[in-house]
Amino acid sequence: MKIDVVMITKNSLFPCLKESVESIFNNIPVNRLIVVDAFSNDGTIELFEEYKRKGLNIEIYQHACKRGKAREIGIKLVQTPWFAFVDSDVILARNWFNEIKKYIRPHIGAIEGNVNKQKVNPKGRAYTNCTLIRADLVKDVKIPEEMAVLEDQFIRKWIERKGYIWLKVNQPCSIHKSQSDRVKDAFEVGRMAGKYKLIPFWKDLLVCFLIPLKYVKYKDSPRIYLNKLMGHIKGILERDNLKN
Repeated sequence: MKIDVVMITKNSLFPCLKESVESIFNNIPVNRLIVVDAFSNDGTIELFEEYKRKGLNIEIYQHACKRGKAREIGIKLVQTPWFAFVDSDVILARNWFNEIKKYIRPHIGAIEGNVNKQKVNPKGRAYTNCTLIRADLVKDVKIPEEMAVLEDQFIRKWIERKGYIWLKVNQPCSIHKSQSDRVKDAFEVGRMAGKYKLIPFWKDLLVCFLIPLKYVKYKDSPRIYLNKLMGHIKGILERDNLKN
């Protein structure tokens, strides 16, 4: 069973693109690695071209778009019944595909692999860091052009509306070397959650005001939660304006 792999990139050479690509070809029976790139100029494309010269089956498509639309473009290019999203800052665990395919069942639409040994919350928001997806469920997905964050949760909701399960698993556990700015991204995450009904408002409200600060994991968490809540409110207002 070979599968296509979709990776979206934009100046993604660091922190670990080389290690990520090699982990894909070492741990997945790759049909094609489909790269959707937003015109990188940091050496990302040159690295892929180098691997292509070595015989790896990599196809590069360049589009000036945000993350959500880039994922949609990648999905449309998939040719295998199942495919994987693997982000450029993820190094797959050993035997990743052999382990994750064990969870394939008729009612399963996607299997999200663990990263960094995180505690798995089955009802928590979805991530497409390293996720196996049933292709026919998302071929018709239409991700909003503006969506640069939370597109993974949008894809999850699309799958669940068709009666399939987005399954989060403990194993295999990969390494995620994310360099995202959690404080900066929080407002936009909240806005997308509110505008497209991706996360219930009460959850953001609960986290922001009812969790004691002594349980906060990151020193910037109060700012993160407040920014996300403010973004969520703005998103709800934008959604209501669209109706009027």
